[in-house]
Amino acid sequence: PIVVRNNGMGTPQFMAKVKAAAPSFLRFGASRYAVATHADYRLLAPATLYPGLSTPAAPGEVILLWSAGFGLPLEGLDPGASSQFGHMPENPVCTIGGHPADVSAALVSPGLYQLNLTVPPDVLRGDNPLTCTYRGTATQDGVLLTVQ
Repeated sequence: PIVVRNNGMGTPQFMAKVKAAAPSFLRFGASRYAVATHADYRLLAPATLYPGLSTPAAPGEVILLWSAGFGLPLEGLDPGASSQFGHMPENPVCTIGGHPADVSAALVSPGLYQLNLTVPPDVLRGDNPLTCTYRGTATQDGVLLTVQ
């Protein structure tokens, strides 16, 4: 139940539903491309997105996806701590272009999750839809990952 108070006055009580997780991929600016890096932290995106700085993923490559909303880690959080780390109770189920991808996930900073994902070897070249489902909730539609 929620009551909003201001200067001693309160609203009538109302109920709000809270989800344990609401996973979402971060995106490069206003683009549809997921914020991702190669294992050496070079930008992973179409070469045209950041010319000279970004390159596509390769089939079989382990990449790092950066996301939010995957819920609490097993170890819990340190209240007020400027750094956080924790393992996820379970790994999300992810696909690239409809092909299942191996993935492991961890909290690496307050609110920031790192997904280590292996690009499936049979994924098509070009822009591929990227989706992860965690505890019954899917990431947003329309996010892309480029494979070359």
